Amino acid sequence: MDNVRVINVPVSRLTGAEIVETIIQWTAVRGTRVAVGVNAAVCNLAATDRGFRKVLRGADLRYPDGQSIVWASRLLGAGLPERIATTDLINPLAAVAAERGKRIFLYGSKPGVAARAAARLREANPGLVIDGRAGYTAPGEVLQVIDEINAFKPDLLFVGLGDPMQQYWIEAHRHQLNAHVILTCGGLFDWASGDNRRAPRWMLSSGLEWLWRLMLEPRRLASRYLIGNPAFILRLARQLLRRRTRVILP
Repeated sequence: MDNVRVINVPVSRLTGAEIVETIIQWTAVRGTRVAVGVNAAVCNLAATDRGFRKVLRGADLRYPDGQSIVWASRLLGAGLPERIATTDLINPLAAVAAERGKRIFLYGSKPGVAARAAARLREANPGLVIDGRAGYTAPGEVLQVIDEINAFKPDLLFVGLGDPMQQYWIEAHRHQLNAHVILTCGGLFDWASGDNRRAPRWMLSSGLEWLWRLMLEPRRLASRYLIGNPAFILRLARQLLRRRTRVILP
């Protein structure tokens, strides 16, 4: 699979439609595969945490879940086709899952949120087999959670525990889970449930959804965006400078 390296994180060069088809195809083969969304915050974590960087590289698919990744790839001269937000990916995946009889399980977020997201997706996609449970579980309950997920026999498992917890959780339990495909999804369930409202269309098309989210949750996201975004830009500038230096030097 063709990748673009953004601050040392390989990101798959696929369109949203290609990712949906790839993930659905994976549900028909043996084994468990992992798809991870990559944004500026994920790249910043990977730059400072070698273990996290290794986990990311161990994923089978890394897609650009942030407009900053698409912009960065274009500056690097290897443009990714488009931003593929997990909040946009869930709907076509649910539609195809309903059509082809694939099962979906949602794990994460506060009590009741995953269940509301599942109910909303079920309503929008008649025939969809989907369930969910909260991610606020004690360490001693992990095996119980895994047993519950496996009993449901999901083809697609969405894990929304936030970065980097969700990636580490999947890495630790990947071989205990019977799901064909596991996807990280951050705060997806808050949006899929309708608890949070998506940004206006003009902000989405302008790559400013991060600003909308910052306005909705300033305390939780201030550090991620107001400190993290400049840090990402600085790291990208260093990558561009290194590339230019290699070209200039004989």
